[in-house]
Amino acid sequence: MTTMKKLTAILSVFVLASAAMGQMVSNISCVQRWPWNGLVDIEFTLASENNNGMPVFDLAYYGKIGDGTPFPIKTLLGEGASRIAIGEGAHRVTWDAYADCGASVDAGNVKVAVVARESAMPPKYLILDLQTYQILESWTDPSPSDNATKQTQIWFRRIEPGTFTMGASSDDRAYFNVGMNNETVHEVTITKPFYISVYETTEAQYAKIDSETSDSSMLPKTGLDYTDIRGENVGTNWPGLGHAVDSDSFLGKLRAKTGHEVVFDLPTEAQWEMAARSKGDGTFYGDLHWTDGSSYAKVDGNVNQDTNLFRLAWYKSTIHEVGLKEPSSIGLYDVHGNVWEWCLDWTIDNLGTAPVTDPVGPLHQKNNSGQRMRRGGAASNAPGEMRIARRNAASPTSTHADYGFRMVIIVGE
Repeated sequence: MTTMKKLTAILSVFVLASAAMGQMVSNISCVQRWPWNGLVDIEFTLASENNNGMPVFDLAYYGKIGDGTPFPIKTLLGEGASRIAIGEGAHRVTWDAYADCGASVDAGNVKVAVVARESAMPPKYLILDLQTYQILESWTDPSPSDNATKQTQIWFRRIEPGTFTMGASSDDRAYFNVGMNNETVHEVTITKPFYISVYETTEAQYAKIDSETSDSSMLPKTGLDYTDIRGENVGTNWPGLGHAVDSDSFLGKLRAKTGHEVVFDLPTEAQWEMAARSKGDGTFYGDLHWTDGSSYAKVDGNVNQDTNLFRLAWYKSTIHEVGLKEPSSIGLYDVHGNVWEWCLDWTIDNLGTAPVTDPVGPLHQKNNSGQRMRRGGAASNAPGEMRIARRNAASPTSTHADYGFRMVIIVGE
């Protein structure tokens, strides 16, 4: 093994439009850890001529050994690991040189470059701190092993506006193609970004917000009806009264604690499906289908396990702590199984085939059903209930041990 030698730093400057914008990266240095363990601390200073608030920088890191071609530094630790830095001033990131170059790397001639461009990128996550009720921002993913993300914080993932196909694929549609469960394929456009909670709301989070009591349980909060969440008066009038909720409801208490600066609510049925699909068109999130590619006929109440689905969902089982299964490609957990999740919309039997924009569901109760939509399936259910297009409804005053919810933050309200 070659001994790691002293590193040499070089400065690389990136300007967004022209050299007149000035130098954005300066004071770069890199120092190897001693005793040597393959880690290199890279420090630098960011500056900007942006006077419209705290700038956000997109960062890129490169290494160069000798006179060779620069290679991208991939393995990073610390604040810059997401390649996003917030604000001007000094920053530090740690490079794992062993991971990128091997344990025998001779870094005597390694040079490190930091490239930055100013970005207007919005935060990937908003974090509700349940100790202070402040809203924090993050560009790095939460860890499901960090209990704080399920007890004393609520993480929300940004969903960008766009168009997606709502409803079931031809292979799946016939399985539940009757009555209110009609899953007719149609195009939906969502014109505004929103944030949706990474996990189903836990017992610990609910207790803190609802009654200021201490609870450490990371199981999803269950046994809730729609009116518990939004209220029995104005909160029952979505969409007629928009995002108005009763002050004594769960959401009313939450909004009071956050100063009404952020609008928390349940997702619409379309928002839920858009987020759950993770930009894919599979039976499950992304492009995942039944493991053997079979149709609905092969997946009924007698089937105990499907390999793809088992990775993602608790089903034919019991309710578990949130975040134990694999996340979707955008980092949402338990969108399949665990608990049914309440949505805002009144029930409508057939969503139709025509393209729609920002749908909010029926304006009033239909067919005297007086039911609200739920999505995602529950741990007690059979595999077919886990499908992403599966629609289900219940009375807004009904409670059950497998009824839960996740929230959204409405942007620009």
